[in-house]
This record gives sequence, C-alpha cells and structure tokens, in this order.
Amino acid sequence: MNPDALIETYVGDVVRHLPRSQRNDVAFELRSLLAEELQGRSADSGREPDAWLATQLLTEFGRPVDVADRYRPAGFTVIRPSEAPRFARIALGGVVLQWILTLVATFSTPSELEWPSLLGAWWLSWGLGSFWWPGFLVTLSLIAGFVQSRREAAGEWMLTRGVVRDRDHVRRPLIVLYIALGVVGASIVTSVPSIALWGAGLPGPVVEAFALEGEFVSTRAPWVLVLWAVTLAVGIAVLVAGRWTPITRRISAALSIAWLALLLWWVAAGPIFTQQYADEVTKICLVLVAVIVAVDAVVAFQRGRAAVIHSPVA
Repeated sequence: MNPDALIETYVGDVVRHLPRSQRNDVAFELRSLLAEELQGRSADSGREPDAWLATQLLTEFGRPVDVADRYRPAGFTVIRPSEAPRFARIALGGVVLQWILTLVATFSTPSELEWPSLLGAWWLSWGLGSFWWPGFLVTLSLIAGFVQSRREAAGEWMLTRGVVRDRDHVRRPLIVLYIALGVVGASIVTSVPSIALWGAGLPGPVVEAFALEGEFVSTRAPWVLVLWAVTLAVGIAVLVAGRWTPITRRISAALSIAWLALLLWWVAAGPIFTQQYADEVTKICLVLVAVIVAVDAVVAFQRGRAAVIHSPVA
C-alpha cells in the first residue's frame, strides 16, 4: 500500500475523534508532521519511503484515539490522578461502612422473613441505596473541578517557586469528606425528632431512647441548622478555591467558637433526651466533641499566624 495513503488513513482516523472545528487544522499539521518524520526515517535507513516504514512509524506514534486526545481542548479534571487512590478509599469505605451498619441493624431486628428474603430486602433498600455516597462525593468534585477550570482559563496563576509548605492549600478529597460528613450529620440530627414517624418499625425501647425533650427541640436544637448551613457554605468555598483565604479562616474560627458555645449550652441548659441514661451518654459524647472542637480552633489559630513558610530560592 502507498505510504501516503497509509498516512492519510491514519490522519482520518485521528481527526474523526475531534470536534469538526478542529479537524482541518489538526489534519494539516499531523499530515505534515508524519510526512516529515517518514522522510527522516527513509534518509536514515537509506531506503525509499515504503509501506513498511510508514506502518512502523504510525504504530509507534500511537493509537488514533490517543493521538486525538493530545489535540483535544483541555477540559477540567474531576479527580486528579494523585488524589484518586484517596478518593476511592473514602468513597468505597463509606459504602462498606453503611453496609456493615445496616446489615447489623437488619439482622438484629426481629422479623418473620427467612434470612435469604431478609438479605434481598436489605439489598434492594440499604444495599443499593448506599451508593448515594460515591455519587455525592463525585458531584462535589465535579462542581469544584468545573469552577477551578474556569479560574485557570481566566489566566489565574500563583508563584510557587521557593515555597516549601503552603499552609493555606487544602486537599480537596478531605474537604469533600468534611462536607459529606456534615451533610450526613445534619440529616441524622434533623431526623431524630421524628423518629416515632419514620422509625415505626423499630423496637419500642429504641424509639423511646431517642425521644427528645420538648424544650430542647424548640429552643436549643434549631441553632445547629444555622451553624451547619454556614459551615457547609465555608466548606464549599474552600473546596472551590482549593485553599483557605483570610476571610474563610476568620469565619471558620468564629464557627469553632460558635460550635463550642452551642455544645456547652446543650450540655448545661437541661436534658436533651427524656430517658436519663440516653441523656447522660449523649452529654458525655458532646463534652468530648467540644474538646475536639476547642483543640481544632487552637490549631487553626496557630496556622493562621503563619500561613506560608518560604525557603530561599535556589
């Protein structure tokens, strides 16, 4: 077969994977590049350009679809390759955790169904339903990736030479996990007051153990939704920017103080649950969470004092 015909067929296979607006320019450039390379190999080997040389050249150049990707306009990366393993662990770990918890709850609850039927019912409900978690993480990553691509397309850049450690830079998978856990926590807390309705199939003692005091529901509980909404907004802002800013750091510090005050108010202002045992255990857990929030606030304050550490430029 004529080597020029081989190159023309190859170029055609490449450009058909590209948008129509690019095809003519890419075909002209690629055709010239391959013809020049073929002439160079012909001169080096001391033989006329033939089908064998052309086939060898095209094979080494790569598959047409891979070559087309080199010319395709850059889009945005949903999950960066360096972050993919961590993202996969978070996504699959969340699914497995849901499976374990719901399987234990399903098979520990008295039922008239045999275990195969019970397992089938679990799979069609909680089993498949657990895949909302990876989808939720991907959705957040899509939003962050799209916004970041627009920022890069606008020409935004940052001088990074000589920077040893940037304390304002964030790892997006961890921020995605932070946001996702916040949404899950908010969903759980907001569902507790109506457990008697949605948990009608649960044993009576379980429903009674999660019965909340009326005063707590009406006065102290609603503030958690306000703080969660602001926390979610800050998390999304940091996720989109890919780093902390002075404004988001100040808001985060104020949120830490607000969360600490809310938790202590919950503990000190009266009972949370109607049952004494459930109330005591809950308050112990809230005190531990308050300690963690206080430590996190101190660490965030220290980081805010030295945002970026520089080293001498080599």
